[in-house]
Amino acid sequence: YKFGDVKVESALRDLKPELLEMMVPMKAGEWYDAKAVEDTVERLSESAGAMGYANADIRPQFKRDKSTLTMAITFDVAQSPRVYVEDVKINGNTVTRDKVIRREMRLTEGDVFNGVAVKRSTDRIKSLGYFQEKFEIEQGQGSSPDRIVLTSNVEEGNTGELQLSAGFSSLEKFIFQGSIRKRNFRGLGQELRASLSYSTYSKSAEIGFTEPYLFDKNIAISGDIFR
Repeated sequence: YKFGDVKVESALRDLKPELLEMMVPMKAGEWYDAKAVEDTVERLSESAGAMGYANADIRPQFKRDKSTLTMAITFDVAQSPRVYVEDVKINGNTVTRDKVIRREMRLTEGDVFNGVAVKRSTDRIKSLGYFQEKFEIEQGQGSSPDRIVLTSNVEEGNTGELQLSAGFSSLEKFIFQGSIRKRNFRGLGQELRASLSYSTYSKSAEIGFTEPYLFDKNIAISGDIFR
């Protein structure tokens, strides 16, 4: 079979069929591909989620023509309520303060649900490097059908680094170098670092500090003192 006519019908006011049809990759005359149909349903669901419809009901309607060996498909986007964020929960953070995680969230209580913003929030929290790699923001039912609860279950990771090295040189004799770095210092997302290098003719020391959110605003400040 090959694809016949492929259309999208939408009962959602904010999602026009002509715009959704631009996201449909298959064209009439191409060989039928069930995986492409599944991927299209997922893509349309993501688009609906970006507009606040977390529970959008998208059903492909098939119409097979045995005489022409074609399969026409209409993706039916049914009416559904717009969903709002009821609560944002943070669990599992034993060291990291809640605000360090919340300030990376692109959604907060009362906002219209946005699937793209949830993915963006997930990526931002992952990029902190404080938690497990396979971190995901879970979506749960709220107190009513048009409410959703976002839950971040984090697992604290290792945020400290210690490096030591030693060697010998005919000119400088014994050489010692060491450095320590603590990310997420005091659980506030700050970074504290220090290094020391020592030999007969060369001695140096350095200490540095970075605050990524000065006064809880998206402004970073960093400084180093060295001798």
